[in-house]
Amino acid sequence: MVHGGWKIAVMESDPVAERARQRALVRRGYDAISLAYRSDDGDAAASSAEDVSRYAGWVAELAGLLRPGARVVDLGCGAGIPATRELASRGLQVLGADFSVIQLRRAQRLVPAARFVQADMAGLYLRPATADAVVAFYSLIHVPLADQQALFPRIRDWLRPGGYFLATVGAGQWTGTAPYLGADMFWDHADTVTYLRWLQTARLTPIWNRYIPEGNSGHTLVLAQAS
Repeated sequence: MVHGGWKIAVMESDPVAERARQRALVRRGYDAISLAYRSDDGDAAASSAEDVSRYAGWVAELAGLLRPGARVVDLGCGAGIPATRELASRGLQVLGADFSVIQLRRAQRLVPAARFVQADMAGLYLRPATADAVVAFYSLIHVPLADQQALFPRIRDWLRPGGYFLATVGAGQWTGTAPYLGADMFWDHADTVTYLRWLQTARLTPIWNRYIPEGNSGHTLVLAQAS
């Protein structure tokens, strides 16, 4: 633009680059806080309101819908405990995906029955119709909303017809960056109604959704089926 005879370059924000920076912040954060976030025994941080005992029930409910030896993708698997371990203990073939190298090293040691790949879920591509279920426990909430929305159709493609998607998503709209267990962390939540609409558009038909209280706030657990 020209102003008062001067030619001024206006820097426009790059939303793709900004989202990449936000995801990188999360990756560095979990590299730094891996043990603080989750002990080798699967315990949450003492300051966390998360009840890790809930995972066993969630996995049991999903496993009851699947054939023996079904293939399950665990997006944002972290150190693999407790969710990946619970899935593998039920005889399911589990592929865990996470972009934190520190988390994955622990996962490989703690859950030797599963397979793992280092990948940013926002750029992960799998063969179509090769998974019976995809789970994402407390991982989507760290992904920028535009990337979350773009991911749902890909998850549908990975699933066989009738396959299941079980995920923890936001209950209310909120976006922010804040210190978490000693590292900066990024979160991005839509509200439950928005998530249900996005899933339906991606041909992932919601079956049920439940509010999961955590201290003074909470998240939504949703089960959807590939249509």
